[in-house]
Amino acid sequence: MDVTNIYLPYTDYRPKINGFVKSRWQELWDSSPENKLYQIRPTVGSGGHGAPSKRRDGIVLTRARIGHTYLTHAYLLHGDERPYCIPCDCAVTVSHILVDCYEYSHVRQKYYAVPDLKTLFEQTDPSLILGFLKESKLYKSF
Repeated sequence: MDVTNIYLPYTDYRPKINGFVKSRWQELWDSSPENKLYQIRPTVGSGGHGAPSKRRDGIVLTRARIGHTYLTHAYLLHGDERPYCIPCDCAVTVSHILVDCYEYSHVRQKYYAVPDLKTLFEQTDPSLILGFLKESKLYKSF
Protein backbone atom coordinates (compact mmCIF):
# COMPACT_ATOMS: atom_id res chain seq x y z
CA MET A 1 0.00 0.00 0.00
CA ASP A 2 1.34 3.40 -1.02
CA VAL A 3 1.05 6.06 1.72
CA THR A 4 0.67 8.91 -0.80
CA ASN A 5 -2.64 7.55 -2.09
CA ILE A 6 -4.55 7.78 1.20
CA TYR A 7 -7.81 9.64 0.83
CA LEU A 8 -8.36 12.39 3.43
CA PRO A 9 -11.55 14.40 3.17
CA TYR A 10 -11.16 18.17 3.29
CA THR A 11 -13.30 18.23 6.44
CA ASP A 12 -10.39 16.66 8.33
CA TYR A 13 -8.36 19.82 7.68
CA ARG A 14 -11.07 22.29 8.60
CA PRO A 15 -10.52 22.34 12.42
CA LYS A 16 -6.77 22.95 11.99
CA ILE A 17 -7.28 25.70 9.43
CA ASN A 18 -10.01 27.34 11.53
CA GLY A 19 -7.76 27.21 14.60
CA PHE A 20 -4.90 28.81 12.70
CA VAL A 21 -7.09 31.58 11.27
CA LYS A 22 -8.61 32.27 14.70
CA SER A 23 -5.17 32.51 16.33
CA ARG A 24 -3.98 35.00 13.68
CA TRP A 25 -7.20 36.99 14.06
CA GLN A 26 -6.70 37.05 17.85
CA GLU A 27 -3.13 38.35 17.41
CA LEU A 28 -4.43 41.18 15.24
CA TRP A 29 -7.25 41.90 17.70
CA ASP A 30 -4.82 41.97 20.66
CA SER A 31 -2.74 44.60 18.88
CA SER A 32 -5.73 47.03 19.01
CA PRO A 33 -6.69 47.26 22.72
CA GLU A 34 -7.85 50.88 22.31
CA ASN A 35 -10.72 49.65 20.13
CA LYS A 36 -14.12 50.07 21.85
CA LEU A 37 -15.16 46.54 20.95
CA TYR A 38 -11.96 45.07 22.41
CA GLN A 39 -13.03 46.37 25.83
CA ILE A 40 -16.32 44.48 25.56
CA ARG A 41 -15.07 41.28 23.94
CA PRO A 42 -11.30 40.76 24.12
CA THR A 43 -11.50 37.23 22.71
CA VAL A 44 -12.44 36.79 19.06
CA GLY A 45 -15.13 34.32 18.19
CA SER A 46 -16.48 34.14 21.72
CA GLY A 47 -20.23 34.19 21.62
CA GLY A 48 -22.44 35.96 24.07
CA HIS A 49 -25.95 35.04 25.11
CA GLY A 50 -28.40 33.71 22.56
CA ALA A 51 -29.60 35.87 19.72
CA PRO A 52 -32.80 37.82 20.29
CA SER A 53 -35.88 36.62 18.45
CA LYS A 54 -36.91 40.02 17.04
CA ARG A 55 -34.80 41.70 14.39
CA ARG A 56 -35.16 45.14 15.98
CA ASP A 57 -33.95 43.75 19.33
CA GLY A 58 -30.88 42.35 17.60
CA ILE A 59 -30.16 45.71 15.97
CA VAL A 60 -30.52 47.55 19.28
CA LEU A 61 -28.20 45.12 21.08
CA THR A 62 -25.61 45.25 18.32
CA ARG A 63 -25.61 49.05 18.35
CA ALA A 64 -25.23 48.99 22.13
CA ARG A 65 -22.31 46.55 21.91
CA ILE A 66 -20.41 48.61 19.36
CA GLY A 67 -21.23 51.88 21.11
CA HIS A 68 -22.84 53.60 18.13
CA THR A 69 -26.48 54.53 18.50
CA TYR A 70 -28.68 57.28 17.13
CA LEU A 71 -28.86 58.81 20.60
CA THR A 72 -25.08 59.00 21.00
CA HIS A 73 -24.02 59.73 17.41
CA ALA A 74 -26.85 61.64 15.65
CA TYR A 75 -25.01 64.88 16.35
CA LEU A 76 -22.39 63.83 13.78
CA LEU A 77 -25.07 63.50 11.09
CA HIS A 78 -26.77 66.77 11.93
CA GLY A 79 -23.67 68.88 12.65
CA ASP A 80 -24.84 69.54 16.21
CA GLU A 81 -22.92 69.60 19.45
CA ARG A 82 -22.20 66.31 21.19
CA PRO A 83 -25.03 65.31 23.59
CA TYR A 84 -24.29 66.01 27.22
CA CYS A 85 -25.75 64.42 30.34
CA ILE A 86 -26.58 67.36 32.58
CA PRO A 87 -27.24 65.42 35.82
CA CYS A 88 -23.91 63.56 35.53
CA ASP A 89 -21.92 66.41 33.94
CA CYS A 90 -20.41 64.24 31.18
CA ALA A 91 -20.79 63.25 27.52
CA VAL A 92 -23.60 60.85 26.63
CA THR A 93 -22.15 57.49 25.63
CA VAL A 94 -23.57 53.98 25.52
CA SER A 95 -21.39 53.02 28.47
CA HIS A 96 -22.63 56.00 30.45
CA ILE A 97 -26.28 55.19 29.76
CA LEU A 98 -26.10 51.44 30.35
CA VAL A 99 -23.74 51.44 33.34
CA ASP A 100 -23.16 54.81 34.99
CA CYS A 101 -25.91 57.40 34.49
CA TYR A 102 -27.52 58.59 37.70
CA GLU A 103 -30.74 59.53 35.91
CA TYR A 104 -31.42 55.89 34.95
CA SER A 105 -29.98 54.17 38.04
CA HIS A 106 -33.38 53.41 39.61
CA VAL A 107 -34.57 51.65 36.43
CA ARG A 108 -31.22 49.94 35.85
CA GLN A 109 -31.29 48.41 39.35
CA LYS A 110 -34.45 46.50 38.43
CA TYR A 111 -32.68 44.77 35.55
CA TYR A 112 -28.97 44.44 36.35
CA ALA A 113 -26.05 45.80 38.36
CA VAL A 114 -22.69 45.59 36.61
CA PRO A 115 -19.43 47.56 36.87
CA ASP A 116 -18.72 47.89 33.13
CA LEU A 117 -19.91 47.13 29.59
CA LYS A 118 -17.77 44.01 29.25
CA THR A 119 -19.47 42.43 32.26
CA LEU A 120 -22.87 43.64 31.07
CA PHE A 121 -22.64 41.95 27.67
CA GLU A 122 -20.92 38.81 28.96
CA GLN A 123 -23.06 38.08 32.01
CA THR A 124 -26.43 39.77 31.54
CA ASP A 125 -29.30 38.21 29.65
CA PRO A 126 -30.05 40.36 26.57
CA SER A 127 -33.74 40.51 27.51
CA LEU A 128 -32.78 42.40 30.69
CA ILE A 129 -30.78 44.96 28.72
CA LEU A 130 -33.69 45.40 26.32
CA GLY A 131 -36.10 45.65 29.25
CA PHE A 132 -34.02 48.44 30.75
CA LEU A 133 -33.90 50.33 27.45
CA LYS A 134 -37.64 49.97 26.92
CA GLU A 135 -38.61 51.03 30.44
CA SER A 136 -36.26 53.99 30.37
CA LYS A 137 -37.72 54.96 26.96
CA LEU A 138 -34.34 54.75 25.23
CA TYR A 139 -35.09 51.73 23.04
CA LYS A 140 -36.20 53.77 19.99
CA SER A 141 -33.11 55.99 20.24
CA PHE A 142 -30.70 53.07 19.93
